[in-house]
This record gives sequence, C-alpha cells and structure tokens, in this order.
Amino acid sequence: MEAVETHAGVTQPEKDAGQSAAAKARSGTWTRWLWLLGSIALVCVVAARDIRIGEFDYNVDEAQHAVTGLFIADAFRDLPIRHPVQYAYRYYAQYPAVAILHWPPLFYIFEGLSFLVLGPSVVSARLTVLLFCVLLLYQWFRLVEETLDSYTAGICSAALGLLPMMLLFEKSVMLEIPSLALGVAAIRHWIGYLEQHRKRSLYLAALWLSAALLCKQTSVYLLVFCVLSLLVTGQWKRIISRDAVVFTAIVAVLAGPFLTLMMFLQGKAVANDLGSHRMSGWERITYYAQTLPSSLPPTLLVLALLGAALAFRWDVPRRTAIMGCWLLSGYLTFSWFGQREPRFAVYWFPPLVYFAVGLITRFFRSGPMRVAMRTAAAVLIVILLIPAWGYERPYISGYKEIASRIVKGYDTGIILFDGPVPGNFVFFVRALDPGRRFVILRKVLYADDIRPGAGSEELLHSKEQVAEALRQYGVRFAVVSQNLAIRFDSQRNLREQLRGDDFTELGRFPVTTNEPRWRGENLLLYEKKNWTPPQGGVLKIRMLTLPHDIEIPMNQLDGGKR
Repeated sequence: MEAVETHAGVTQPEKDAGQSAAAKARSGTWTRWLWLLGSIALVCVVAARDIRIGEFDYNVDEAQHAVTGLFIADAFRDLPIRHPVQYAYRYYAQYPAVAILHWPPLFYIFEGLSFLVLGPSVVSARLTVLLFCVLLLYQWFRLVEETLDSYTAGICSAALGLLPMMLLFEKSVMLEIPSLALGVAAIRHWIGYLEQHRKRSLYLAALWLSAALLCKQTSVYLLVFCVLSLLVTGQWKRIISRDAVVFTAIVAVLAGPFLTLMMFLQGKAVANDLGSHRMSGWERITYYAQTLPSSLPPTLLVLALLGAALAFRWDVPRRTAIMGCWLLSGYLTFSWFGQREPRFAVYWFPPLVYFAVGLITRFFRSGPMRVAMRTAAAVLIVILLIPAWGYERPYISGYKEIASRIVKGYDTGIILFDGPVPGNFVFFVRALDPGRRFVILRKVLYADDIRPGAGSEELLHSKEQVAEALRQYGVRFAVVSQNLAIRFDSQRNLREQLRGDDFTELGRFPVTTNEPRWRGENLLLYEKKNWTPPQGGVLKIRMLTLPHDIEIPMNQLDGGKR
C-alpha cells in the first residue's frame, strides 16, 4: 500500500495502524458503551413517543406495508406449501391491499413475526421499524468509530436519528429506515474491505447488500457506490478480479431470483410508478440539491458543507473520498431515475452528518479549543433534541373504529370500500377478525395502478351496472368517504344507491387527524336491508399491476359462505 503522508506528517499506514490500536483500546472501555447505548436509547425514546397515536396513512404505501406483513404472518400460520400462488390470490381477493411483489419480502418477514409474537397492531408494526432503527444506529456508530472515534460516533448516531425527516420514517411503517440500516451495514463492511482487503469484510458486504436489495429496490444505489469507491481509492482493477466475481455471485444468488421475478411480473407497474412522478430536463439534475435545505436543519447543513470543504484538515483523504462517493452515488442514482421524492435524500444523510459532526469534534486536535468544540457537539444534540421531542408525525384515526363496529356487531359479510387509504381499513378488518369471516371489495368500481392517475381504469359505467354488481357480489356493507374528492362517475352512482331505499346508514365515523386535507372527513357505514349472500359466481379482480387478472369463485371466500 502506498504511504500517503497526512497533514500531521504521519504516513497513512502508520495512521491506520495507530487508529486500529486506538480502536482496540476503546473497545474495552465503559465510555464506548456509554456513547453507543446512550445514542441508541436517546433516539429510540424519541422515536417511540406517541407510538400508539394514529393509524396507517403515509403515502398510501404505509397501509400496504402493514397488510403485507399480516399476509406473511398468516402464511406462517397456514404454511401453504402445496399451493402458494393460489393461497396468495385468494388472500388478496379477501384482503385487497397486499403488495408482496411490488416490494421485496425481507421487511415483511420481520413484520409478520412481530405480528405473530405481539399481535397485529399499529404498535407491532412500528416496533418492527424501531428494530431496524436500532440496527441502523449500531452500524452507523461502528462505521464512524472505526473511522474516527467513539465520541464522534455517538454524536453522529444521535444526530442522524434526531433529524426531522429521519424521525418521520422512524415513526412510520415505511421501508426507508430498514433499507438505510441494511445499506449502512453493507457500506461499513465494504469500507473495511477497501482499507484492509479482508475476505470476511467482502463476504459480509455482499450479504448485507443482498439483504438491502431484498428490502427495497432503491438500494441499487449501493452498487453504484461500490464501483465509485473502487475508482476513487485507486483499486479499479478489483472490478475484474476474483473478489468481484465472488461478490457478484453472492448478490446474484441471494437477491437475483426474487428481483427477476418481481421485474417479470411487476415490471410494467414499476415503470408506471417511476413515471408517475418523474422529472426531466434541468430539474432532474438540480431537484435534490434544491430540496436539501428543507430536508436538513440549516445549522447542520452549513456544518456539513464546511466539514466537506475542510475535510483535508481533519480527515484522511481516502475516507473523505469514500464519503463523497456515498453522497454522489445516492444523488446520481435517484436523479437518473428522475424520482421527485424528497424522502430519498435519507440515503445520503449519513455522510452529511459525518462531515458536520467530524468538523466539530476533529478539526481541533488539542488544547482548550478541542474541549470547547466537543462540548459544542453535545450542544448540537440538544439543539436537535428539543424540536425532535415535540415532533408529531402526520396521522389519521377512525378506520379502526368503523372496522370494529362491523366485525364485533356481525357474524360475516362482504364489505365494499370506497375511500382513501383502503389498506388502512383492510388492515383493521383482518386484525380484528381472527376467524377471517369478512371479505373486502375495493376494485369493483375502478382499478388503480400503483399510484392513481393515468393508469387508472373505471370498471362500471352506469347506475344499472353498479346496482348489478352490488347484487352479484352479495354486498352486505358499504363504507365510503363523505367529503374527499370523487374521481369517477361510478363512485357518485354508488353513493346514490346507498342513499336509496335498499340501504340503511348505520353511522358516521369521524376521522381525527392533524393533516389539513383530512379535517372534517367522515366515513359512512351502510348496510343492505334485505341482504342475501352471493349465489355462486366468480369474483374477478382487475389487476393493472400483473400480467393477468385474478379470478376466485365466490364460494371460496369466507364472507360469502354464511
């Protein structure tokens, strides 16, 4: 390895050896555990505050993640080994909010286990995310500690976890925290491989990368990072080495089969999803730079920019370059995809925090200024903690109440749902109904692609067709939103039918919320006066996200049996 002289006059190998020895000495001290456990505990206490408040709402995806976790939990119970595809189709027909093919399965396995152990609830789902938050903070602490020192690692971990956007996803059942946690673990071991050329680090990096890809497709930025980091560290020849073949083989074997299946069955839906909020032109290059000031507290952003600019004074050049690759790989990947999603910036928050905190704790090496700046780093955490403690994630509540009214008041039935966030209603009907006695229909009037928009398709076009569908499918209950926007004539026709003589309004259930667009909203519950179960027939579910529709005989659905 080439001996690069640092700004202190010490060669790079000597500096690395000294840091390695220092790391071993630190590992046996109680202060290291104080910084590690203290930073994790601080973030988790803040993230878990008000964990029981609100239901699933964020970006529609949150509710689908919750229902998919329920599907996995039920699959663990039922073990449908002989006919897994038919089992999945039938489950979707009864609880139409499962998204197992649009997102990879790893998170749902842990969420399903949480539901099995703790019961299906909002808290169980959020605790699953907190589990990954602990993994994220642990891996991030270890990465910074191995690069700098334990104190800086503790400050970095707390600072990362207390950022407003990070808190949003620590308190939501979304995939950003799990995929970021797995990505940080992969990067940590990849850096270990780059610096020490250990096979073990290479294998661990491949395993963590595979796990990240099996958690969320956005983790593809990690592949870009690996290539860029090889180039900037002068190790580009390793791209065509035996190590590269082994690394690629591990990822291909572990993550390749599911990702290939997903693209085969969901390729069109994924493309439509990407296109639904796609950027073009100059915006494609500048979007994330423009949104960064609103994503990070101004103080931290200024410190990050200064830390990056002055990194040659306090950090090892090679590691500064690797952190730069982390930033660049995330920026390039999501800009290339053209995704107008500010939340994707979380994937390069860690290196920004690294530069901001590293500047404070490492720029001054000795004397009173070193003590003063390390104290300032602790003050920074207090500055972040005050608004973090009062942070309230956007929430809605009310779906559980109406689901409970149906499940506890009746023995069985088919429920037609037409309103926003259908997965939220689906989750609570299933969670409150261990006997799975009810069936939910949500694709009778229209069908959406992954996101509502140009890909949506209206299925019923007249009042007569709506009335016939209600009779054909033996709809006993209907739940509709009262005030939110109606997109199709079939929705208007349905509400006219429900206000007629054939249905009775059982109640109005207000949606409590801290979001302006939901204020004043009610969910209306109707019951068919002379209800009769469906007499045979087939439930056909229009699927815009699969190459074919799903068809299930009505007599195979529990809600139509009694």
